[in-house]
Amino acid sequence: MNYEVKFYKDAIKTLQKLDRVTRNRILDPINILSENPNHPELDIKKMQGVPDQFRLRIGSYRVVFSVFNDQLIVVVIRIGSRGDVYKP
Repeated sequence: MNYEVKFYKDAIKTLQKLDRVTRNRILDPINILSENPNHPELDIKKMQGVPDQFRLRIGSYRVVFSVFNDQLIVVVIRIGSRGDVYKP
């Protein structure tokens, strides 16, 4: 069963600023997340100090997200370069 993917406004704004190739490079793994948030081919790690948030590594970009298994929802919180995504 597929998960619904929802995006925070900041994540959408970041995606819109990226060129098409980079945007697709980020969206392809997010589509895989919607099929299986624990997919073994994706580089996913639990974030330290933040409950229930994970990071997906895609080259030099990071996608911060949460998974709500009871509602079958993946919420993309933030997308950005490695240096920017972890800043508050």
